[in-house]
Amino acid sequence: MSATLPTNEIPDDADALRVRAVLSAPVERVWDFVTEPGWFINDGQWRDHRVQTPSPGRHLVIDPVYGEFEFDDVEVVPLVRYVSKGAHTGGDTAAPATITSFELTEVEGGTELIITETGFAGLGLGEADTRAAIDANVGAWVRELDLAGRQLS
Repeated sequence: MSATLPTNEIPDDADALRVRAVLSAPVERVWDFVTEPGWFINDGQWRDHRVQTPSPGRHLVIDPVYGEFEFDDVEVVPLVRYVSKGAHTGGDTAAPATITSFELTEVEGGTELIITETGFAGLGLGEADTRAAIDANVGAWVRELDLAGRQLS
């Protein structure tokens, strides 16, 4: 991962966050990693999940610690961009969800990965709770970028 810790590049946005890092791996390896449904459901340590694909483009990830999450592919541009909509469902497939975009660019020394998550305003939280959710997810994505860097090096 890059030498500097990522921060939210759009801190004043009331609906979205964006973080980025350069990973020391070729774009193909990063693509395979970020398109694994639910790779980021963990506590900063890699853990295998059960993944079911009940229909093309829909994935149910079952984590032994955090429960069930459902993800729908929104956009798939191989080796460039993967966008998914997902939520912790607890079994409720109609739960509000955010949309996460993983954009990959080949750069000297590896692959730049830009993660953008949007849709916080639609979660039905108040303004303060929405801000807290964005801030918490920035911290979570920083941990996940660190994990990705360790897994891919």
